[in-house]
Amino acid sequence: MMMSLVADSVARWMGILTSGLLVGSDAEAAAIRAQKVLGSQQLSELRRWFAALPPEALRDAKVAVIEACIAIVHADGVVADAERELVERIVQLADLDEGAVEWLVKRIDETPDVDSIVSRLTHPALRELVLVMTWQIVTVDGTVEHAEHQAHAELAAKLGIDSARASVLRTILRDEARLSRTD
Repeated sequence: MMMSLVADSVARWMGILTSGLLVGSDAEAAAIRAQKVLGSQQLSELRRWFAALPPEALRDAKVAVIEACIAIVHADGVVADAERELVERIVQLADLDEGAVEWLVKRIDETPDVDSIVSRLTHPALRELVLVMTWQIVTVDGTVEHAEHQAHAELAAKLGIDSARASVLRTILRDEARLSRTD
C-alpha cells in the first residue's frame, strides 16, 4: 500500500509539472506538497520551464527523473521485488511513449550512470524535487540503510544541493508524511 502511494505521489508530481493540470483532490494535494517543498516561486518557474520544453526534451526530463529513482533503488546493491514494482508503477504512471516505458522497465536491473542523469536534470527546482522524490523512495519501507542515506547524500552533492538544503528537504518531506498520517 505505501509503495503504491509513493509511486502515485512521484507520478502525480511529474504529471502536474509537465502538463500543468490539476485534476482531482489528489493532484491538488500533491501540488500543495510540491509548493511546500519548493516554494511557490520556484514551483511556478519550474512549471513554466516544463511548459516551454519541446516534446522530446520533456520526454528526456521525465526519463531522467525516473532514472534517478532507479539509481536510488540500487543504493544498497540489491533491487528488491517491492522496489522493482515501485519503479515499474512510476514508469507506468509517467505518461511516456511505449518505447520509453519498455526501455525504462528493462533498465531497472541496471545501475544507471548518475552523472548522466544529473546532466539532464538542468533546472535547479527540478533537481530539488528529484531529491525529494528519491528520498520518498528510500524511506518507503520505514527504514533507511546507511548505503541508502549515503547514496542519497551523494546524489544531492552531484545535483549541486548542499547538505544543509538536502536536510531541510528531507525534514519537509518527513513533516508532510507525519501530517498526512494524522489526517
